[in-house]
Amino acid sequence: MLARRPLLGAALAGLIAGPARAAALPPLRLGVLQFGTIQWLAETIRRRDLDTARGFALSQVRLANTEAGRVALMAGAADVVVSDWLFVAMQRAHGTKLSFVPLSAATGAVMTRSDLLIQKLRDLAGHRLGVAGGPADKSWILVQAAGRQQGIDLVNAADVIFGAPPLLEAKLLQGELDAVLTYWNFAARLQAAGARQAISVSDCLQILGLPARLALVGFVFHSAWAEANRRAFEGFLAAAAAAEDLLATSDPAWAAIRPLTGAADNPSLLAGLRSRFTEGRLSPADRAETERTAPLLLAILGTIGGTHVTGGLASLPEGVFWHERNGA
Repeated sequence: MLARRPLLGAALAGLIAGPARAAALPPLRLGVLQFGTIQWLAETIRRRDLDTARGFALSQVRLANTEAGRVALMAGAADVVVSDWLFVAMQRAHGTKLSFVPLSAATGAVMTRSDLLIQKLRDLAGHRLGVAGGPADKSWILVQAAGRQQGIDLVNAADVIFGAPPLLEAKLLQGELDAVLTYWNFAARLQAAGARQAISVSDCLQILGLPARLALVGFVFHSAWAEANRRAFEGFLAAAAAAEDLLATSDPAWAAIRPLTGAADNPSLLAGLRSRFTEGRLSPADRAETERTAPLLLAILGTIGGTHVTGGLASLPEGVFWHERNGA
């Protein structure tokens, strides 16, 4: 027993040192929606210790919705949240120096019942179209712009109904709607339930002469915080990229987050979610294109959505897009 005590003491010291080492690392608080896909990345980072390996300690701030994330960021309750670059631009125009890092090129789509011959935007004329979000939703504005390019004013040509994605999903499957413009993860759910994709938001970007692989959402944070915590923040970006790679290529990593997907008992849906998630991974060229074309996209959003969508911005303030080498 006496001989075992030094070994036992060493083991206990190791158990104590591990948490102490993590506690000594710079913390990073990530805002996470309870049912959001960013939770998949956060859980993968946690399970694989991708944070401590890159010099920071990740914690999750649970959020009710995207707006709650913006509030948490502005109030200092979260360090990083997921939002869009237009929000960053409007805040910068009012003196709050936020910055943006593109996250994913996964976009929503117009999903339709399989028994309807809706294949193009002009085919939506006279049909009941559900739109996730509200009139100012960025995807809806881009779909409208693409429709106008093809000679149809969807606002007047279709019977448009706005609502939450789960409600619209149910209405489409019940036959009360003919088509639904919804977010990519809900599009996967509808496809697994037998609905058909008519046209994606990426298709609409191409109709407008823009690259199909643009990030509409990304990581949003205060520039001053990122500068003051540059090593931890860039470690977080590297950890997030590593987690994306694991979820795209590793079956065990994907299986580990399966309970978070809402598709644990639905192999078809699980496969669809993984496919769309993987397709949304950004290359450095995609990120560069997102920044390069942002002014063009801003002009389209302003033309179709008006000043209440763009906050009256005629151009993007400097520093909207964060650059790892030279800051914001």
